Amino acid sequence: MLLRLLADEASCAWSELAYSRLLPDPVVDGIVNSPHVSLRESFAENRHAPGDVRARLVHDPEPTVRAAVAVGPQWFRVTVDPLPEWAQRSLLHDRDAQVRSRAEERLPPSRALAELARDADHRRRRAACRAWELLDAEARGLLLADAEASVRGEAAKKASVHDADATDRYLLDTDDEPVVRGIVLTRAALHPATALRLAGSGEVAERAAIAGHPGVALDTARLLAEDPEHAVRLQFASRPDLTEAQRAEVDHHVSVSDRLRPVAWVLDATDPEVLRRCAASGNTLLRRSAACNEHLPQDAVDLLGRDDDLPVRILLCENQPTTDGEVVLDTFRRWVSPLTSRLLDHPNFPRVGLARRFGDSPELRQRQLAVHDPEAPAELLLRLTHEPDVRLRRTFASHPNLPYARVQELLGDEDSRTSIRAAANPNVPPPVMHQLLDSAGVPRLAARLP
Repeated sequence: MLLRLLADEASCAWSELAYSRLLPDPVVDGIVNSPHVSLRESFAENRHAPGDVRARLVHDPEPTVRAAVAVGPQWFRVTVDPLPEWAQRSLLHDRDAQVRSRAEERLPPSRALAELARDADHRRRRAACRAWELLDAEARGLLLADAEASVRGEAAKKASVHDADATDRYLLDTDDEPVVRGIVLTRAALHPATALRLAGSGEVAERAAIAGHPGVALDTARLLAEDPEHAVRLQFASRPDLTEAQRAEVDHHVSVSDRLRPVAWVLDATDPEVLRRCAASGNTLLRRSAACNEHLPQDAVDLLGRDDDLPVRILLCENQPTTDGEVVLDTFRRWVSPLTSRLLDHPNFPRVGLARRFGDSPELRQRQLAVHDPEAPAELLLRLTHEPDVRLRRTFASHPNLPYARVQELLGDEDSRTSIRAAANPNVPPPVMHQLLDSAGVPRLAARLP
């Protein structure tokens, strides 16, 4: 069936097919050997395909395909299997300059990337700085003293975490945007004189970094406690060396709609007591940041599950696999976003029983929750698909517990989106699937495919 979808007549399905699902080996063979560049490009970005499988396209004749392999799957907050090192090395030394550039920019740090530290091209030496942790002391020294200012600046950026002199060199040798410089400064080692200078004359993002930096003396940071910019005051109020009473004295606020970067020192914390204090803080930004920390103790997870700030609970569900299932469900119900469906993948999402709890709810969005219940009763599904609101028919047409006789009826529904969902029902037998493809003009035989 999937091989039929590789035919030219099914090209409208190629992106969905090759990009977003796990595929059996014969279909992968068909895609890799397909004459169609767009199909191969889509597969290069498939997050379900292991790195060694995507690497089959590393020697593709089309540079755009090889570039897509170098970029790889870029799914929001999804970790993907990396390409094997031999494949990364091949892309970094590709004959096409655009492919090499994409590889230098997007491949994860690796020994293959670190090998560029002594390359004749300064752009490749700069790229090697992304593999800073894999470089030996000699290579790091050479990059810090490179003849090219952009290389020195990138090397200094990486070294700045532990070296205050490198931080000064970074500020001197780069023309990064103030926001980027501020992000670097949040984790950089700082000379007292540098911190004082930036507190008095830095851009807003730089002052904010100094205000919240745990390595900056409190007396210096206090110069920013009444800064005219709220972003600066908020970072000062999020310092680790303030009491809750002192935080409350700072003019700051966080609204539900504010999208803020987590506080660096909270993300880096490993001490359970420190994280407990952040989770119990009156400072909303500290609580949001604690929700993202992988070392958060369970009692703090439970505490934040009761937080009155919805973004705290969203971040908790996204980052903490031990979040209580009822918290995940409640957050799923309250959060209106294209990303809400990500919560369905949480290990504690309580699917079983949703039909019983919400199938008769007066609110349509609540009734739709029953679609996620693998044990939803057939009688309920039949009733919901006969309700006049077409959105319910669309929602439940693909549920595997819906009696097949009703699925057959919905295949001919006047609403095309409903019939499409019915065609996706896993109980549709292969002969009917083939008939649907026949009616769409997709040939049964594709002899040109492996």
